[in-house]
Amino acid sequence: MPKFASLDEFYASLPADQEEAIRRFVHHVADAHPELELVLAWNQPMFKLGNKYVIGFMPTKHHINLLTVSDDAVTHFADAIAGYRHGTRSISLPFDWVIDGRLVDDIIAFQLTHS
Repeated sequence: MPKFASLDEFYASLPADQEEAIRRFVHHVADAHPELELVLAWNQPMFKLGNKYVIGFMPTKHHINLLTVSDDAVTHFADAIAGYRHGTRSISLPFDWVIDGRLVDDIIAFQLTHS
């Protein structure tokens, strides 16, 4: 994967459906959590507070990986994400997922207090 110099360059590299989906997630987090800084890290949009990475979004061919950064968040929210594929630090969501703002916000709150 190429190294992107900016978020605009990252977005420009995506197919339209992926770009729109990632932008929806980014806008939700930016609006709901203005204390978090949006950065490009590991070639993907990530939000951090100080030096602490909190949440990120990486498109793949068929879904968006919501990156929780810590193993504990996926375990803690196991019931809420039972219908989704997930790894130890990511939750796979369809591109057309209607953002569950409460779930995303709860994951962010958990990350800020537990990692």
